Amino acid sequence: MTAPDKITPPKGSSYWDDRFKEEGFAYGKVANDFLMACAPKLPRGKALSLGEGEGRNAVFLAQLGFEVTAVDFSEVGLQKAQRLARQQGVPLTCIRADLADFDMGTQRWDLVVSIFAQPDSAVRQRLYGQLGQSLKPGGAFVLESKVDPAASAHDRYPGVNILRQEIGALRVVHALEDERVLDEGRYHQGRQRTAQILARLDGADGVNK
Repeated sequence: MTAPDKITPPKGSSYWDDRFKEEGFAYGKVANDFLMACAPKLPRGKALSLGEGEGRNAVFLAQLGFEVTAVDFSEVGLQKAQRLARQQGVPLTCIRADLADFDMGTQRWDLVVSIFAQPDSAVRQRLYGQLGQSLKPGGAFVLESKVDPAASAHDRYPGVNILRQEIGALRVVHALEDERVLDEGRYHQGRQRTAQILARLDGADGVNK
């Protein structure tokens, strides 16, 4: 099997355009299994998927009835996401944007998803720090990312404890850091240490919906 992508510095949009131009889907058409496991616990409504790529997670959420917006800086990836959505007969809004300056808005989302998006630390901290204002009361956040055991908060692949601190406005429902076997297309194959988080923003009455 092909090993998962090595933990490396972030690549520009041209790198990802080239990857997504390859035949087939780089990370498959099937949604991330952690996201699928979380699905029964997620509030329905408007969903935002950060660094969505070719659309597998966004289309899965749209099939569940979410009104989904996919954000990525690869035009090629988003075009494939739109084709996948059409094939599955679901609507999908795509926004080409760099997460470095993307504004998630205020009380706009019932769900925010970050599946292997893994932006630079400054970008990650800005985005995750906005979750408390960007999610609607009772909204949810789902994350899976690669982990470098030696990483600090200033690195791109920190562990689950650092990530928990960065989403401090939310109540963590599930958090796990462990080594697991990935089976997602050509580029996520084999053993990889990851962090998984499901978190909620308490409602105005202090109760999660």
